[in-house]
Amino acid sequence: MTETRLLPFGAAPVPTSGAEVESRVTALLATLAQPGVGGLGGVRTAAEVDGADIPSLRVDASGVTVDDQRLTAVRPAAPSVDVVHRVPGSVRRLEVVAHPASVRGVPAEVDVSASDVRFDWVVGADDQLYVEVREPSDAEPVVGTARIAVAHRDLVAAVRTVLAAVLQDKGFTLTALDLDLQNRGPRALAVRADAKVQRSFLRAGVTVTASASIDRSLVLEVGDVTISSSNPIVEGFIGPFRSKVAAEANRTIDLAAQLPAGVTVSDVSIAAGDDVVISVTFGQPAG
Repeated sequence: MTETRLLPFGAAPVPTSGAEVESRVTALLATLAQPGVGGLGGVRTAAEVDGADIPSLRVDASGVTVDDQRLTAVRPAAPSVDVVHRVPGSVRRLEVVAHPASVRGVPAEVDVSASDVRFDWVVGADDQLYVEVREPSDAEPVVGTARIAVAHRDLVAAVRTVLAAVLQDKGFTLTALDLDLQNRGPRALAVRADAKVQRSFLRAGVTVTASASIDRSLVLEVGDVTISSSNPIVEGFIGPFRSKVAAEANRTIDLAAQLPAGVTVSDVSIAAGDDVVISVTFGQPAG
């Protein structure tokens, strides 16, 4: 008996039509549902089949919602399967789109594409078919692109919700917030947040500025963090915390070090405008 992490894909043998693959992908997604994820029932798929390969698979996840406060960290139990045989296959072109998906109430436009995603069709002694996606490696790396776009107004609304909760805990009410993001190159941003706060009869403005950049090696740097207020009373509240805030906020994070083998980033960019857009290129796609 061999235990592997296999995804159930209906009865054997391997599907011979795109329609079969589409219906089985829909059924598979239903098994992956968990508290905190909604809208999986509305996911649409389109597939083509060529023998053991899938020349194209498109998954449209528009309308899916994710609330990570309710997501469980426990992975679904993997089926225990007595493997009879395997048939290698690949998805020559995989597309995952969501126009939009919603993450904690923030709508995001998502476009992900990958090429030559390798997997095995696995037939068990129970005459059921399973799919086992191969882990990427240096020999078989992930090659593709990802693009995530969030409307500036939606980003401001999300920041306002979080900041209002933090200030409320300190006895302040957030009455207004303006967030300005300006590009300082293809991978760098200048950030300025102007907030209006109130506490009893006290009203004041607070300004936070910072810079953020990410290089081709996927090293994220956040720095030049300042916090100030035009109101001397509020400035007095801020003073003791200014150095602590700067120490916490000014940091360098090597995001590439957190990627698994076979996943390398060849380019990344951030664009700020009516939308805030992050684009990432994985591997070295041809052309």
